[in-house]
Amino acid sequence: MNAALDRDRILRRFEVLLDSALAAEAPPNGIDAEILSTVMADAEDENRNCDSYALWAAMTALTQEIKLQGRAFQELSQTLAAQTEKIAEELRAVYAERERMLQRDAERRCRREALGALIDLRDRLGRGRESVRTRETEIAGGTRTGWRERVFGKASTGSAADALAALIRGYELGIERLDQTLNEFNAREIRCQGEIFDPRRMNAIESEESATVPGDTVLEVYRSGYEWNGEVFRPAQVKVSRAPVNRQ
Repeated sequence: MNAALDRDRILRRFEVLLDSALAAEAPPNGIDAEILSTVMADAEDENRNCDSYALWAAMTALTQEIKLQGRAFQELSQTLAAQTEKIAEELRAVYAERERMLQRDAERRCRREALGALIDLRDRLGRGRESVRTRETEIAGGTRTGWRERVFGKASTGSAADALAALIRGYELGIERLDQTLNEFNAREIRCQGEIFDPRRMNAIESEESATVPGDTVLEVYRSGYEWNGEVFRPAQVKVSRAPVNRQ
């Protein structure tokens, strides 16, 4: 009885083992199902002979494919390196151009500030010269007679006139040198006296009726204007004429 049971149990275990051995195996991990099916179909093909020549031909084809893939990868790497170098050159060129632009802007600001200081200095020298000339005219015309003139007489007047003349000459030399410097800066004084008023280059701060000159003619220049590199650096301040009003 026990022997029969052991025999039946052994037979059932053998059947289970045989069924599991004959069952279809799951494809290995990492292998594409289509590739595996092709390999299995080739293995089941009885008419296909797997000899040494076929294996050598397959290995040769695989080697050539690997070489082609390696060459393509090398060409791709060289192309990427060339593109990277080209982009780097373009970036360096853009950066260098930006640096040059910033440098030009900084130089322009410095030159503009220096030019403004030179023009202001010329204005001061011009006002000083006109003040001395006015004083010289007063002395020459005898419009003012101070204690020095009453005590020392003409000798004092003559020495004062000589001093004023020398001072005027000094102002003129300074103005002449400044004009040369402004010319080197490519700055030009705007011509205004007797010209037709130009609102782009002049500011009219006063007007006066005149029957002798056409309307909108510059009669007097209060402050000189300047152009720099073809642009208005500082507009001139002028007095312009206007047509007289008919009064009944």
